[in-house]
Amino acid sequence: MKIQSKKAKKISSIILMLAILAVPCQSFTQEEDSIEGPSGKDPEIQDIAQQLKEQRDAIDEIRGKIDAYEKQIQTKRNQALSIKNELSTLTDRIDQTRLELELKRKEITELNLRMTETEKRIKAKNEEIARQKERISEFIRLLHQQNQKSYVEILLANDAFSEFFDQTQHLQSIEEDLGTIIKKMKAIRERLEQEQQDLESERADLENLRDELTQAQVDLEGRVTAKNVLLEATSADESKFQQLLTQVRAEQARINADIVGLEKQLRAKLEAAGDTTLAELSGEGFIWPVTSHQITAGFHDPDYPFRRYFEHPAIDIRAKQGTPVKAIGSGYVARTLDGGLGYSYISIIHADGFSSVYGHVSCILVQEDEYVVQGQVIGCSGATPGTPGAGRLTTGPHLHLEVRLNGIPVNPASYLP
Repeated sequence: MKIQSKKAKKISSIILMLAILAVPCQSFTQEEDSIEGPSGKDPEIQDIAQQLKEQRDAIDEIRGKIDAYEKQIQTKRNQALSIKNELSTLTDRIDQTRLELELKRKEITELNLRMTETEKRIKAKNEEIARQKERISEFIRLLHQQNQKSYVEILLANDAFSEFFDQTQHLQSIEEDLGTIIKKMKAIRERLEQEQQDLESERADLENLRDELTQAQVDLEGRVTAKNVLLEATSADESKFQQLLTQVRAEQARINADIVGLEKQLRAKLEAAGDTTLAELSGEGFIWPVTSHQITAGFHDPDYPFRRYFEHPAIDIRAKQGTPVKAIGSGYVARTLDGGLGYSYISIIHADGFSSVYGHVSCILVQEDEYVVQGQVIGCSGATPGTPGAGRLTTGPHLHLEVRLNGIPVNPASYLP
């Protein structure tokens, strides 16, 4: 009787252990599937998903409006240049930029929601994996204990060979299932690592969007200023507008001819005098003229507000009124033109056929026919409407920077670090 009792206890113990092992394995598989798609079960994530949908719908709607404005603007650009057309175009561009600002805000909100969703999903998976690791550790411990027993012991504990066979087969199946589950956990871990990388990428995208939002705000300020300047100069009168066009185009042509012609004369003069200073500066490279590196209008920028009046052969760099302006490279000061309330600029000749022009300056701190070294403060930025050096047409405080190669304007951004 005692022997039978011991056998019965052994059989019960094995069956109990196998039952404990079998149930959690099935449970884990089900839970592992739930980890893969928690958004269908987690109310909080469902709410985020709904918010994301609303944001995406709003973004699509705003983009549609922006595209509509762009078509209007392009149509007006193909029409005859008039004050009515220009004011209408500037108004459309201002409204379009306001929409772009709203778009950036919506995109930032959407990205923040996506990041929150990703963070919650990662957290849920990590918590589930931690729980399953504990359970698997227990399974492995029990299996290890069971494996310490020989098949002879298991056979003696059973009354029939079929019971022994069934239990050993079940044990083998459990071990195989456990291996499968561990592989699945490894796959989930790899996906988690990818999601972590995606999250870091989303954070970088968020910073870019914030920069774009700042740029859109600057663009809006510039376009509003441009419209106000145009209104003030013309009073929305067509004859005054056409007169303004004639004047600014003539002024641009005169400045360009002055810069190119004077540069040729001075290079020839220095060469005839045997001055090799510029040649000794060959290969120096350029630096940014102001601390800000934010470009508010690009080289030949198609969105430059006054593009139809004259070409924009420079980049505009955001700078507060009165910001110190440094020489981008060592060179010879060719021209310092103080235009009073008109357009003021500084022109410097550099080595290797390069020259630089600093426009809308509100003060000039160097003299013509002298050498300056790279980084030397040569003047102050300006361009606030109605202030010294700003000129007739301006989009607000900034530095107008030209880089020329053999007298021909080239994109300064290509030569700045």
